Amino acid sequence: MKKFFQFLVVVALLVAGNLRLSHAQTVYVTEKGKKFHAKNCDLVKTGKSGMELAEAKKAGYSPCGHCKAEAKAPAKKETPAKAKKK
Repeated sequence: MKKFFQFLVVVALLVAGNLRLSHAQTVYVTEKGKKFHAKNCDLVKTGKSGMELAEAKKAGYSPCGHCKAEAKAPAKKETPAKAKKK
């Protein structure tokens, strides 16, 4: 029974670790560039290497204006302003 419990703990830790890692966004940088890019950015086709978004920011890279690699999350819906009654 003790080994089964240890097995469950190990499996739970592996699952939790994979869930945490799956939320990390991979961006792509070049050796000489100062920007990070999405995988399919038209501006960078060769010579790119992947790294996590947080790591790229720490290294001083900024987002590419063309592919907007950082803007992967869906935008929030804006609610229309209510018209004032006269």
